[in-house]
Amino acid sequence: MSTMSGYLAMTRTEFRLFRREPFSVVFVLAFPLMMMVLLAAVFGNKQADAHKIQNGMLIWRGVTPANYYTAASVAVIVAALGLLILPINLASYRERGILRRFHASSVRASTLVSGQLTLALVTFVAGTVVLAIVAKLAYHAMWPQEVLGVVVALVAGTAAFGAIGLLLATVIRTSRSAQGIGLMLFFALWLISGTAPPRAVLPTSLRDIGGLLPLSHLVTAVQNPWFGFGWSGTDLAVLAAWAVAAGVPALWLFRWD
Repeated sequence: MSTMSGYLAMTRTEFRLFRREPFSVVFVLAFPLMMMVLLAAVFGNKQADAHKIQNGMLIWRGVTPANYYTAASVAVIVAALGLLILPINLASYRERGILRRFHASSVRASTLVSGQLTLALVTFVAGTVVLAIVAKLAYHAMWPQEVLGVVVALVAGTAAFGAIGLLLATVIRTSRSAQGIGLMLFFALWLISGTAPPRAVLPTSLRDIGGLLPLSHLVTAVQNPWFGFGWSGTDLAVLAAWAVAAGVPALWLFRWD
């Protein structure tokens, strides 16, 4: 089997498995959409709120709360894929001996990871479209102003969180453990990375911690071109650094059994 045909077969298999797993669908698509709708409903869509300042920062980054949460929720989809879906899937494959069978069939690790990342890319594109349409219809939120910048940010975020997810999958041996640890990490990042309360309203210590985390940088990297503020080179560089820092040891430590 050629590399390309193996990649296509693996990708088709991953999509079939994804559709059969309710947990994946809920956390990757339903949870970010639900929280975007709830948070936007709570804080509203008043233009006057766009210029509120706290702790020396614009709370909503110069846009309305509905616009803020629409773009931020897109980043949540990427984080869910990396912290939950990828490590849970790979840990489950290891438990059931699927990884050993892949290895015995001469499936390359790169083919397996490529299939998982393709699933992630297609899923967050679908989730982004749904979020944008719902936000537009419900709150008259803006469309992305610089689509290419948003795409680049999401690709960088997928690389970073994909590497983190692969690293988690190399050190977590069971799917149950992967689900528990992934949920803990996901909600911790969600609470202090600007995707739940804005970072401007957090205590200084939590703002400082959140500023070190990849989800905070992904939120800014997505929001800036979405709002028409231009590309965020610093945030993209940080995401690339996370991808390398997590990806290199993940590939080195990866085992088929």
